[in-house]
Amino acid sequence: MIYLVPESEVKKTYEIFYEKNALADYRTEKYLYRIVTSANQLVEKIQIFDAGKDDRIIELVKLLAADSILKNNPDKEFDELRFAVDDGTNILIIINKGEITGAVDIDNMYEFASSHCNDFKDLRNDDEIVINREWILNKLAEAENE
Repeated sequence: MIYLVPESEVKKTYEIFYEKNALADYRTEKYLYRIVTSANQLVEKIQIFDAGKDDRIIELVKLLAADSILKNNPDKEFDELRFAVDDGTNILIIINKGEITGAVDIDNMYEFASSHCNDFKDLRNDDEIVINREWILNKLAEAENE
């Protein structure tokens, strides 16, 4: 279940599922919950899950891809990377100022990242429901401080 809410409602929406009066119960245990704050994020989450991928790993792949793009092409400007599938190939679309300026095949990068994320809980047992760039940066900072 993916919920599209304004940024100001993220905390309240999270509480609906995980506080003492939570709506989630045994009838909805099989669902994976995510909160997003834009229509683009909503579409991306749907595409990630339709492709059978873990959105937590995709956020790590986005960081790896951004680093690679900037290392190999320091003049390349982009505002975001967004997951998509093109003819069965998993890609990140490179977006600058609202325009698509390129794409990167991420299948190998995904497999690499996935094989190095042993500390991620099972996807459906993880209480984290806001998975984005900020989440992965915090997760990496936590791992570094351990």
